[in-house]
Amino acid sequence: MGEAWFEVVGGIARFRLTGQQELVDGVRQIADAIARTKAAGLDKLLVDIRGITGVEPPGIATRHWMMGEWAREGRGSVRAAMLVRPEFIDPDRFAIIVGRNLGFVSNVFESEEPALDWLLGHPDRGPQPPSP
Repeated sequence: MGEAWFEVVGGIARFRLTGQQELVDGVRQIADAIARTKAAGLDKLLVDIRGITGVEPPGIATRHWMMGEWAREGRGSVRAAMLVRPEFIDPDRFAIIVGRNLGFVSNVFESEEPALDWLLGHPDRGPQPPSP
């Protein structure tokens, strides 16, 4: 079983999952981190899942489902930057577009610096999803 950490540093909520994870449980834990961020009166969440094992990169349907789960928790109130391994990033940023269509603003990154730049309002310094 993996581990999870939630903390607030400098006005940004941070959530990290590591070790062996089940997809459904991991999605639920991230939804909970979004809810905790909102409950704390914060609007920025950095999620780091680079250290997880046991989960394969999701397909299109799974990405759509995940964004629906997270949008229910963070719609309009929490902006999330996801740190993932490269193989988890869809070059078309399908999930990011789905999230935006559902009112959930998020983005995906391989490293922390561009993710924090994006969260702090410097989007020109990080990867951008394609325009719809």
